[in-house]
Amino acid sequence: MATIHANGWDFDCEISGAGPDIVFIHGEIHGTEYWEHQIAEFSKTHRCLVYHRRGHAATGAPAFGYSLENQRRDLEALIGHFGIANPVLVAVAFGTTIAADYAIRRPDGVRGLALVAWSELHDARSYFDRWRKASEAVVRVLESEGRDGLVDFLRREGGRSVYMVIPLDSPIREKCIRMFAGHPAEEYERGMLEFATSVPDLIEPLSALTVPAIGICGERDPFPDQPEMLSGMKSFREAPFVAGAGRFVQWEKPDEFNAILRQFLTERC
Repeated sequence: MATIHANGWDFDCEISGAGPDIVFIHGEIHGTEYWEHQIAEFSKTHRCLVYHRRGHAATGAPAFGYSLENQRRDLEALIGHFGIANPVLVAVAFGTTIAADYAIRRPDGVRGLALVAWSELHDARSYFDRWRKASEAVVRVLESEGRDGLVDFLRREGGRSVYMVIPLDSPIREKCIRMFAGHPAEEYERGMLEFATSVPDLIEPLSALTVPAIGICGERDPFPDQPEMLSGMKSFREAPFVAGAGRFVQWEKPDEFNAILRQFLTERC
């Protein structure tokens, strides 16, 4: 991955392929690794950008600037740096708030939206309430026992008492734990909390857009999509929930996810 300076910070990015542009946006305390199957597939026909958001993994944690407003500006700056034109934005969880905010601000600059596990669009504050206690525990472990200690803690508690989206019985559990454990202490301590409290209810302004949009969700997601929330968005449809998948449907069921996304790109974008 390359280091790209944008909006006052250095971002860990990778761009590959040729063709119409797709930008993949990960969620909070997530990472680019869960897009591995999508980059491999869609870079055959599209130019694909994936990046670690501020506070995450190799991008590192600035002292400030975690709000939705600023993270949308990060996206704008990266899109400008790479000369990306009229992209499809594919985003998961809190990444969907960045994608939605970008589309709301630039409705003529987005070709389509694929919103995966998108309850954060209308329920961001509830995540803050859950995260606050979990973040205190995670920071204590990270500071006292280091990264390996945090991995062990998440093996015991991930999906049980903290970070309920970590799957309990899934081939991706270990990779998911390492992804959740792979960020600077500042992200757990304040970055994710600042971000969650900065996100308004985005349903009303998003519903006014005409950009093609699809929702994708695993049937086992502990916080499943509520398609009725976007019933006022004429260009939106929710795909049937993907059997056997949780929050990270694109990682757990990549063939099914890629088929849904490919059909969306072909028929509506």
